[in-house]
Amino acid sequence: MLIEQRVKEFLDIEFAEDNIGVYLEIPEQLPSSLVVFQLIDRGKENHINEVTLEFLSYAPSKYESAVLDEKVREAMEKLNETTEITATLGGGNDSPDTSLKRYRYRCYYNLYF
Repeated sequence: MLIEQRVKEFLDIEFAEDNIGVYLEIPEQLPSSLVVFQLIDRGKENHINEVTLEFLSYAPSKYESAVLDEKVREAMEKLNETTEITATLGGGNDSPDTSLKRYRYRCYYNLYF
């Protein structure tokens, strides 16, 4: 199973209660709040796979996108604690999407598995 699929399935469960969709690409019909993530780097060292994932948290306001970003970070900590995947925060920032004209925060995680 691809790491993106494993992470998506995990996050789908984590965000189901809040009714927040998690996507691998921006959907045609944009819900008010959503999380999109993508693989931005892949490698392998000493037989350990590593990837860098970028998470984009969209919401109707800057505050709500920051809160959603924090929920992504909490979920990734839980992934780190409950699976064999090691996830470390690589960074993040406020990053408005000028093409979609939407508030957005983003964070990066390095995953080792």
